[in-house]
Amino acid sequence: MKAKTSTAPGRIAALDIGTHKTVVLVGQIVDRRVRLLGFGERRTEGVVKGVVQDLERLTECVHHVIADAERSSGVPLHDLYASVNGPMVDGERVKGMMPVPGRDRRVTAADVEAANVSARRIEPPPGRYTLLYMRQPTLLDGKQVANPVGMVGERLEVNFWRVTHEDSTLRQRVGMINGMALHLRDFLLGSHASGCSVVSDAEKRTGCLVIDFGAGTTNWILYYREHILCAGCISVGGEHVTNDLCSALRVRREFAEEVKLRYASAIHRPEDANLTILKEGAVGGDQQFNRGTINLVTSVRIREILEQVQQDIQTRMRAIFGRDVEVTPALLPSGVILTGGASQLAGLAEATTQVLSMPARLGVPVTEAEALRKPEYACVLGIMAAALVNEAPPRRQPRGIWAQFRALFRL
Repeated sequence: MKAKTSTAPGRIAALDIGTHKTVVLVGQIVDRRVRLLGFGERRTEGVVKGVVQDLERLTECVHHVIADAERSSGVPLHDLYASVNGPMVDGERVKGMMPVPGRDRRVTAADVEAANVSARRIEPPPGRYTLLYMRQPTLLDGKQVANPVGMVGERLEVNFWRVTHEDSTLRQRVGMINGMALHLRDFLLGSHASGCSVVSDAEKRTGCLVIDFGAGTTNWILYYREHILCAGCISVGGEHVTNDLCSALRVRREFAEEVKLRYASAIHRPEDANLTILKEGAVGGDQQFNRGTINLVTSVRIREILEQVQQDIQTRMRAIFGRDVEVTPALLPSGVILTGGASQLAGLAEATTQVLSMPARLGVPVTEAEALRKPEYACVLGIMAAALVNEAPPRRQPRGIWAQFRALFRL
């Protein structure tokens, strides 16, 4: 297969590989907006709880999705942006500090770049690869400033949220895309991509928490004063709710999934015990299931997921600030935005408010394509939005990530 040239100017392709489904979007930039050209979607094969278990099956799946998108759009794909998420992804704050030189103590652009280099010089943990540097607040003498250049001070501090990935699995993913003669333009943190499509700039400025409920994982990202403060992932998602219902009701997975989508709620109420649902055509006659049992099973698992997210946030905030920081409406006035395929469970916003003590709402991406106005497409649409404003990633590696991987694979 011949190597392809760069994508035509103004064309964007986005790839999102989830535990449940893999999606590719193709768009054209017209007047600073993206017009959707094509779409491909298939059930993901070879991925369990966000971790690749069978690379051959996943590669075949991605190949078919890309072919579907090419047929739908009528144009060949040459390069793309891709999301990264799941337990193989981790993050931490790194900082670069330096005294402001010179007699007048006036900060220059060279001083800022020197502090940036200092922050990026910190090595990632063994076996991990630094994927993205996402800008956090810059401090001058301990006070946050938008742009320190030209200001007078004594100590300059720049901060980044550094995203790292388990090295061997990242090699697999890059190798898979390269093997299809596609050019990987950039990675984007999946939770941030979701945030780009469902969170307004005003909500990011005031502060909010985005929770992306997927099938195998739940990813979250916390915005504070327009910056990404921290992000994380827990390896529990909507499929675990389905599995719990399978065991509790002693039914097949397909029926348990139907029950979850049509009848289950993240809130258990006493009056649910008086309600039943009927499964018609069961062996030996129709079967009845108690609504109270269904919602009790569902609510217990949802509470567990939310509590794990809360604990993960507290752990990362403690690592950043060196002390416990309570996540409250005072810190995040815009509350919690829920998105992802599993976020459409009835009562989820109410359950989130109960557990996290913050207002919560469902985040639906804004797009002209009516079929994609669903939380499950928040990530892939967010990749398109971020690519449009050249936000993927906000800070690149010095040599450029693709240049590094070319060297890595001797391309």
